[in-house]
Amino acid sequence: MMTLGRSLSLIAWWLACLPLLGLPLAVNDPSGWARQAAAQEQADQATAVTERLQVLNWNVLYAFNHGKAVDEGVQWIRELSPDVVALQELNGLNAESLKRLASRWGHEHAVILKEQGFPVGLTSSQPIELIDRQVEGFHHGYLHARTAGVDFFVVHFWPGKDHEAEQVASKIRTLLESGRPVVLLGDFNNHSRRDQAFLDSRSAVTPRYGVVDLFESIGLVDLVQAHRPDQKYSCPSPVTIPRWSADLPELQSKRQRIDFIFADQALAKSARTAEIRVSDRLGKISDHYPLVVEFERGVK
Repeated sequence: MMTLGRSLSLIAWWLACLPLLGLPLAVNDPSGWARQAAAQEQADQATAVTERLQVLNWNVLYAFNHGKAVDEGVQWIRELSPDVVALQELNGLNAESLKRLASRWGHEHAVILKEQGFPVGLTSSQPIELIDRQVEGFHHGYLHARTAGVDFFVVHFWPGKDHEAEQVASKIRTLLESGRPVVLLGDFNNHSRRDQAFLDSRSAVTPRYGVVDLFESIGLVDLVQAHRPDQKYSCPSPVTIPRWSADLPELQSKRQRIDFIFADQALAKSARTAEIRVSDRLGKISDHYPLVVEFERGVK
C-alpha cells in the first residue's frame, strides 16, 4: 500500500516535470489549460499567414537592351529575389538559354512561349506546370502556366488586335468560375481609363481602353492602380534616346502605363504592395520599367 508521504513525493515529481513537457502549471488555475491552447492556436494562425509570394513583370527590350545589359538585368533581379518572374521580349532566347539565365537569379524552373520573334517567358523558384502555349492567331502569343498554386497568364498583346484579349479572357473566366487563383500580367499595349487625365496630357499618345476594360469587366483587379494610383507610366525610359525619341521632352510626351499585373479579387485582397519600379539604373536596362507585386497568403 502506498503511504501518504510516497504519494506526495510522486505528486511533487509530476509537477516538476510539467514545465519540461511544455505543459502549464494549472493546479491553482483551472483556466490555464484553455489559455495555453488558445495562445498556441493564435501562434499557429500567425505563422500560417506569413507566406510571401513576390511577382515581377518586365518587358526587357530584346533580352535586356538588345543583349547589352544582361548582367545588369540579372543583378537587379537577383537583388530583388522574386518568387516568380514574367518577362516579355526574350528575343534570341530558347528554353535552355532562358533556364540558364533564370538560374543566375536563383530560379531552377523556366518556360518560354516560342523561340522566334518576341517570346514571353516565366521563371519560378517552384516547379512550373505548363498548361498552354498559344501562338496561332496572335501577333506574339501568350503563355499559361501554373506555379506556386497560381495560374499565370503571360501576355504581350498587339495594339488594335483586341480579339487576342478576348480569347485570354474566355480562358480566365472559366478558371475564375472554378475558384482558381489567377494572375494576368505582361505588356498590354493598352491603357486604363483611370489614367485618362494623364494620357490626355501626353501629346504623342493615342489612348486605347478596350483590353483593360475587358479584363476589369470579368472581375480582375489592376494591382498597381489599387496600391499606387499615382504611378501613371511604365514606359518609355531614357534608353530610347536618341533612337526612338530625340530628347527628354519628346520622351515625356510618349509616357504611358501599358504594363499591368491583374489578379482575381480574392488574391488581390492578399496583395500587400504593388508598384512600378522607376530609377535611372532600370532606365538603362530596358525601355519599360518593371512591376513588382507582393502577396501575403495563408497556408492551408
